[in-house]
Amino acid sequence: MSEKNFTKELAALMQLLDEPDEQVYAAIRSHILTMGVDTLPLLEEEENNTRTPQEEARIVEIMHTIKVEDVFGKLKFWAERKSHDLLEAWILISEFLSPEDDNEQLKTLVNKIYRDIWVEMNNELTALEKIRVINHVFYNVYQFDALQENKPVLSSYLLGNVLRMHKGNPLSMALLYLIIVQRLNIPIFGVNLPKHLILAYMNGNILPKPVANYREEEVLFYLNPFNKGAVFRKSEIELFIRQLKIKEQESFFLPCENKVLIRRLLQELTMLHKKNHNLIMAEATQYLLKAVS
Repeated sequence: MSEKNFTKELAALMQLLDEPDEQVYAAIRSHILTMGVDTLPLLEEEENNTRTPQEEARIVEIMHTIKVEDVFGKLKFWAERKSHDLLEAWILISEFLSPEDDNEQLKTLVNKIYRDIWVEMNNELTALEKIRVINHVFYNVYQFDALQENKPVLSSYLLGNVLRMHKGNPLSMALLYLIIVQRLNIPIFGVNLPKHLILAYMNGNILPKPVANYREEEVLFYLNPFNKGAVFRKSEIELFIRQLKIKEQESFFLPCENKVLIRRLLQELTMLHKKNHNLIMAEATQYLLKAVS
């Protein structure tokens, strides 16, 4: 369909948003949804025009549904590929929640951190020496630090805010740290520990292998990005689990796929929206979980 015909058809459908018959309106709504994200500029323009409360509510709901379905499709495509680039998925989710950020600028900022660490690296460094270099640039040069929160807030989950504030919560700090080290081809992966995402540095002098092929005895040490990249051992995880009074699981000590981390991000966002009584966004992030399941 030509752009002119597309605009003409959408404009005609917009004139029917005051349809009183719910079944007829459902058909109109469905038709608009099939036209996808290209409808958003005109829908946003119409939202700003004088409308009845019912029409305005319908426009807002349609735009929200289109955006959710667009992110769902992109996340599903991401999950089906082998690369599972954390930055790509995190940007998709952050953009949905905070569309004012410039994605290319975010990528540039992340790439600058990566390059500033990369120039300090060489193949002769031991695993611990590499971590000291990474931690120096990440925490001392860029001054990333833990955001101490009385209760979770949405901003601390968004990539743009983390990069601007140089602060994050346990999950967002670990995600950013992991994005950098995985670009450096260092065998570090997330460990899906309850309450606190940590990282595991795996043994190996070659490029990282698929995460499912690693065994617990291949863990050199663990890292806590929320605590200045502190290095620790398995015994400290065991103590943490006892303090939580939960049953120990093998997954608490093993690396996990990046898909698991994105699921965790969406789960925490869903819980946050529910606590804030934002049921529309809670339903949206809960729905997005299906794309990466």
